[in-house]
Amino acid sequence: MKSRYSLSLGKPFGIKVSVHWTFSLLIAWIVLISVGRGLEFQQILMHIVFVLALFVCVVLHELGHSLAAIRLGGQVDSITLLPIGGMAHLSKMPEKPKDEFLVSAAGPMVNVVIAAILWIYIAIFQTVDFEKMEFEAITVHNFPVMLLAANLFIVAFNLIPAFPMDGGRLFRSLLSIRMSRLKATRIAKDIGQIFAIIFIIAGLFFNPFLVIIGFFILLGAKGEYEMIKYQEILQDYTVNDIVKTEYAELDEEKTLGHAAERLVKISDNGFVIKSGNDFKGILSKNDLINGLNSHGKELKIKDLVRTEPDHVDKDTGLFQVYQDMQRKRKYLLPVFDQGEFKGILDLENLHEFFQIRKATQ
Repeated sequence: MKSRYSLSLGKPFGIKVSVHWTFSLLIAWIVLISVGRGLEFQQILMHIVFVLALFVCVVLHELGHSLAAIRLGGQVDSITLLPIGGMAHLSKMPEKPKDEFLVSAAGPMVNVVIAAILWIYIAIFQTVDFEKMEFEAITVHNFPVMLLAANLFIVAFNLIPAFPMDGGRLFRSLLSIRMSRLKATRIAKDIGQIFAIIFIIAGLFFNPFLVIIGFFILLGAKGEYEMIKYQEILQDYTVNDIVKTEYAELDEEKTLGHAAERLVKISDNGFVIKSGNDFKGILSKNDLINGLNSHGKELKIKDLVRTEPDHVDKDTGLFQVYQDMQRKRKYLLPVFDQGEFKGILDLENLHEFFQIRKATQ
């Protein structure tokens, strides 16, 4: 999620936590439903407080995944809160079946611990008579019980083997013990899509959020399966295998207008910028168009191109670079060999390389 669409909530354990703007739609929906039921202002406020408390539990759930992943060698970029729950963005996921199992189980275990703490609190400080307690609306009295039940529901729901939910990842990790990670992912994906269809159909009759979750599972499972396929094919190659040593060049003193005229006559996705024979940076097609929109065609290229651009070493693993380029939305990167400019890595060429290797396997 782009930061401009999210509100930062801090960085516990060094992990950025933010809430997406669509979370406000959930609050609005709760208020709308509560008003429709004829609830009073105080009751509506308690429902909102309950949802906020529940999403604190969701953040803790995602922190459980994240901290377990970091402990086992993974890398976590951020956690984003959405109306349908939380999402931890892992730039590197532990791949050993045992490690993936532990990371996937860590989130639900956090909710088990929260439920246990609430149960102890209720046992010590509250006398609960379930026959007399009202559950039509959330009150100060039934709040702990409702939050305990919600955490147990989160555990049960997340353990459904619908990949890429926690249960699906647990299932995939167990399958990976006996077969390749790609085959295990395909089986988990197929089962997850069956659950996704069930969620969508059920959501049309009972709860619209199930429809959203169903589509999330469909798209998430397909996307992760595609990523695993890229990993299987690219993991034995390095950047040096596809670095482009023939490329379009432009002098840094030229204008953006001149670059635009050149761009329509070449097949590349951008230019290598030089001053004489010295490498100065990369001007991608997107950067050029954005520069024209913001500064006009008279701006010199040297005033737009970064003097210290992101770059990659020629011996870096190709799949690792592919992940970084996808995540950062980089389409061109300069490639260096021991500090010397060697060529460029084009994301479009990387996709073509993948397709060719896939077709020849």
